[in-house]
Amino acid sequence: MPSRLVTLAGVLTLALTGGGCIGLGGQRIGIDRADYTVRLRDSEKAELLSNIVALRFGDAPSFLSVASVISQYTRETSGRLHLELSGPGDDSPANTDGSVLFRETPTVTYTPMSGERFARSLLSPIPPASLLGMIEAGWAADDLFHIAVRSINGVRAGARAPLFATPADPDFPVVVGAIRRLQASGALSIRLKQEANVWASVARLSATLTDQDRADLETLATTLNLRPEGRDMRVVFAVEPVARDELAVTTRSMLEVLQEMGQGVDLTGADVFDPNDLIHVHSGPKAPDHVHVAVQQRGRWFWIEQDDTASIRAFLLAQILMSLNDDTGAARSPLVTIPAG
Repeated sequence: MPSRLVTLAGVLTLALTGGGCIGLGGQRIGIDRADYTVRLRDSEKAELLSNIVALRFGDAPSFLSVASVISQYTRETSGRLHLELSGPGDDSPANTDGSVLFRETPTVTYTPMSGERFARSLLSPIPPASLLGMIEAGWAADDLFHIAVRSINGVRAGARAPLFATPADPDFPVVVGAIRRLQASGALSIRLKQEANVWASVARLSATLTDQDRADLETLATTLNLRPEGRDMRVVFAVEPVARDELAVTTRSMLEVLQEMGQGVDLTGADVFDPNDLIHVHSGPKAPDHVHVAVQQRGRWFWIEQDDTASIRAFLLAQILMSLNDDTGAARSPLVTIPAG
């Protein structure tokens, strides 16, 4: 009997002490990277929607950036064996016990958006170079212009948000539709180039045009008073052009974009939306199980439907424009530290 207890004690000792030599970091890297990526992405979506809803209620926006995530793991093992030896034929009492403790203690550092960074990110107009660069990369011009552009050659997009309310020009959707068709057919392309630390943009017309392309160009020429002598048009950041070969564009600030998106927040749960709403945000006492993003404010849930592709696309563009507009150097990607030793 004693020999069996001694054997059991040896097995227990190896299990509790030998296992502590196995590193945990390498095993956790893949799991943690995927988990933190999902959590950070969902957190940013919820923060953006929360601010859109807050602006609809008349509250000021507030953003917290995740500066760093440090994940620390601790594993503690312990074991105890109590054994009494007696003479032959006497069963000696023996007690064994052990414990294994595995603990994760992540530390998340947040940085509030304030001061100069707040002014540049939310109050300054979106840089035209960022907007035109996205068009050059293939993003749909009509989606971007409806969200981020205030006017084109004096033709105004209009705004319904109380802080920026201006009447819309009925020609604006006509102009944006023509630009989108020209972009899709390849008849109009945007080129960006940097000269002496200044970004310059040129819109170039294709040498070969279809009948639809010519009709769209005539629409732009008539509506925007645009008559380029050659195939190139200069894109400038201004309310009105000074030459007939200029495309003058003014952009919204991110605060204006978020305010305008806030007009699509349903506060009553009636699911009644204006056709000009940039996004549709539903509300109710409880959010559905499957939504793109949902937040709770003032005792109600607000969400974007999972199958509302137009709202999801506009919401994604707002996320990207927020990142592009934050060029102060503070908007670096979060630093995630995972022990691998």
